[in-house]
Amino acid sequence: MKKKIISLVLASAVAVLSAVVLAGCGGKDYPVEIANCKIEKEPKNVVVLDAATADIMSFLGYDRKFAGRSNDVDQQNLSAAPSVGTASNPDINQIMLAKADLVLSNDLLSPTAAEKLKEKDVQVIRLQQAENLSDIETNYETIGRILGGKEKGLSEGKAAYKKLIDELDRLKRSVADKSGAMKPTICYLYSEAGRLRPLTVGHFGNTLMEDYTGCVVTANSPEWDTDASKDFTGVNPSYIFYANEATLKEIKSDPNLSVSTAVTTGKLMQIPYENMRRPGQTAIDTVKKMIDFIYDGTAPATPDEAPAGQKATQPATQPAAQPATQPATQPATQPATQPATQPAKDVSADYGIELDGLSLEKDDLNDDVMAMQQRLEDLGYLKKADDNVTGYYGEVSEQAIKAFQKKNGIKETGKADNATLKALFRSDAKKA
Repeated sequence: MKKKIISLVLASAVAVLSAVVLAGCGGKDYPVEIANCKIEKEPKNVVVLDAATADIMSFLGYDRKFAGRSNDVDQQNLSAAPSVGTASNPDINQIMLAKADLVLSNDLLSPTAAEKLKEKDVQVIRLQQAENLSDIETNYETIGRILGGKEKGLSEGKAAYKKLIDELDRLKRSVADKSGAMKPTICYLYSEAGRLRPLTVGHFGNTLMEDYTGCVVTANSPEWDTDASKDFTGVNPSYIFYANEATLKEIKSDPNLSVSTAVTTGKLMQIPYENMRRPGQTAIDTVKKMIDFIYDGTAPATPDEAPAGQKATQPATQPAAQPATQPATQPATQPATQPATQPAKDVSADYGIELDGLSLEKDDLNDDVMAMQQRLEDLGYLKKADDNVTGYYGEVSEQAIKAFQKKNGIKETGKADNATLKALFRSDAKKA
C-alpha cells in the first residue's frame, strides 16, 4: 500500500529520536510531554518532512514556524519554506542552516538520517499512521500542544479541528438536496506496482468521499487491500477520480472500467493521490472540487483566508467571493432597485448559514461568522484584498456591521443580532 495519513496516535507508542530535550524554560505552557518525548520550550523553527503533518500545521496557523520542508511537502502556500531534500534522506546541512529546533518526520526517515540529526542535537519526532477522524482529531490536538503549549496549543488544536469538520459539513449541506433518491456512485483509483487499485474503507480519502460528497462510494471494500486477484467486474461508477495520467491509461484499458458509465460519459477527473491524504485545507479544497464536478458547481465558495491558499478548485470563470450555486454572470446579491415584480428572497442557503434564532457578536469564532463576513465582502462592506474572511468577529467585522446597519436603516450597534443577519442575507440588501 502507499503511505497512509500520518497521525499522532497517543494510544500506541510514538517512536521518538531525540538527541537532547530542548533547553530553557518555556513558561506555563511548557514543558510538554508527548508519550516519551519532552519538549521544554516552544519550538520556533520546525522542519516538516511529512505533507499530511504540514497540512495540519498550516491549518492550525503555524506557517510562521516552517523553517524547512521535504520535497513531499509541496503545498503551494508552503513553497516559500526552503527544501531540505527527500523525506527519507533529508540534507542535514540544510536543516542546520534552517536553525531547526524540531524535525517532524514519518516512517520514511532513514535510520542513518535520524542518527545524524541526533549527533547534531536536533530533536526528531517520528509520527505514526492513522486514517479515521478520531485519530485526525488527535493529530490536531497533539500538534497544537507541541507547537503552542499544553493549554493554549491544545485549545488551538481543538478549534482548528472543529473548523475543519464544520467546513466539510458546510460542503455536505450544500449537496443535501442535490443527489436525490438515486445518489451518484463514485470511486477513486490509483496505480501501485502496476496494479490498478481503488481507495478503500479505512483511508482518510474514502472518508472524505463517503461522508461529505453525498455520493455512494463503490469498489471500496477492504478486500482490495488483501486480494491481489480481485478485479472490477460489476463496478460501474458514475464518476471516477484518478491519481495521474498513468492511472487514467489503465482505467481506459481495463475491460470492466472502460465500459463504465463514468468512462463512456467522460465523467473522470484527476486529483493527486497525495491530496486524498492531507487532513487540512487540502481536504476541504478536494471535497469542494469533487462536489463542483459532480453537481455542476454546487459547492459554496472556499473562504479567501483559507490557510492553504489553494483556490484552484474555484471555477476559473467565477469569482471566489461569489457563491458557487449562483450563475457566474449574476451578482451574489440583487440590486436594491430591482423591479417590484421580483420579490426579495433569503440567500442565506447560498452561504451555508442557518439564520433561525442566530445572533453573532464581537469575539465569536465560528463558521457562521465566516459566512457573515463573506456576505459583507460580497456587498462591499469588507475589502476582499484585506483577507478579512477569517471566522473571527473582531473590530473590522464590527465596523463593517455598523456600516451595513447604517446603510440599511438599522440601529448601529455593531452586533449582528438576528434582525441584522436576516437583513444582511436578503437579496435586496443595500451594498456599501
